[in-house]
Amino acid sequence: MKTSNFKFQIIIFILLIILAFRFFLFYRNQPQYQDGQRVSFKTTLLKEPQNFGRYQRFTANINPSQEVFITVPAFSQLHYGDTLNITGTLKERVIGKNKTIITMSYPKIEKIEGNKNFLLSISSFIRQKATLLFEKSLPPTSASLLLGIVFGIKETMPKDFTESLRISGVFHVVAASGMNVTLVGGFLSSVFGFFLKRQIAIIASIAGIGLYAVMAGLDPPIVRASIMGIVVFTAQLIGRQTLGAYGLFLSGFVMLFFSPNLIFDIGFQLSFLATFGLLFIRPVLEHRGKVKKFIEKSIIGEGVVTTIAAQTATLPILVGNFGTYSLWSIVVNGLVLWTIPALMIIGSVAVLFGMILPESGQLISYAALPFLLYFEKIIMFFGKIGGVVALEDIPWQFIVGYYCILLAFIFALKRRSKA
Repeated sequence: MKTSNFKFQIIIFILLIILAFRFFLFYRNQPQYQDGQRVSFKTTLLKEPQNFGRYQRFTANINPSQEVFITVPAFSQLHYGDTLNITGTLKERVIGKNKTIITMSYPKIEKIEGNKNFLLSISSFIRQKATLLFEKSLPPTSASLLLGIVFGIKETMPKDFTESLRISGVFHVVAASGMNVTLVGGFLSSVFGFFLKRQIAIIASIAGIGLYAVMAGLDPPIVRASIMGIVVFTAQLIGRQTLGAYGLFLSGFVMLFFSPNLIFDIGFQLSFLATFGLLFIRPVLEHRGKVKKFIEKSIIGEGVVTTIAAQTATLPILVGNFGTYSLWSIVVNGLVLWTIPALMIIGSVAVLFGMILPESGQLISYAALPFLLYFEKIIMFFGKIGGVVALEDIPWQFIVGYYCILLAFIFALKRRSKA
């Protein structure tokens, strides 16, 4: 076992050296942009632009390492999957105390017709059908919640409910984020594990992750997180946690090697770290006597332990990027996360049947209503209580120190459990 751990550490060290060299070459060759510079570039919209009455907003990449925030008139009517030629002037804007972003206001936009990616066209078609189906079958808030859970579509969601999701600490369930994919994979494996053999449960979980990626519209964060989750679960088929760790780090290495700018992508960070939490932190917690009894005797036990494991691994990233943390997050996640796999399955099946026979899709979507109403009541209750802590300007030294202490704590507990 010691030899295996030593080999694993050597492999990780070698991969880190290779990545460091790759990052050096990548960022050395990236062009630098300045305030007031006029640029022209081509991009494909991989998220639905946000509508604000008289204008729309979306983000695009000028190059692999530079993101720009773009504002266009509402009459432009841009949508997910559109390929655009954009020409405009860059402007630097300071937000918060230290963060600077690059913006572009009302640039020249030219749609490139007949150049849509086939997969994006299919995803866009599915999204439109799902939106019409859910809005026709369910109350407005329930329809928007189901759209958020299955597809990450938040544009139709009422503002007060969106705020309650943020206050309750479960906004990730409607963000189609990498962490959400990881949590879904973890819950599916736990659910299937109750009545299926381990190998079959893992295969079913892989199929569930793949289905979710397609139904969520193949957004880049979802695709990346799904690949990572599938690799890790495939490695676990052999039956050893170490091989799951190999799968996690190997998938992360491959993604970063071919696209180094992912290192700054929040979706990538959350999916990698949340998976790390499920692989290394959850087993440590589950082997504790009291925690094991809590999982076995409590309905929300599995959800609470999974949430603690994922949030422990992602906490500095969540707080550092969003500046807030909900004191009720663990409790609320434990109460509602068990509904997510059920809602994803019901929503996905409803859309698939609804594209063939709309009436059958509506009938199936009704089955999601009890779960949705339960979810909404929990969120609105805790949303009224409040309990959000604002934390800003977290120094990078704190983040590095946090993960050093976390790794030391995990290793110490693992050694203790083996003794």
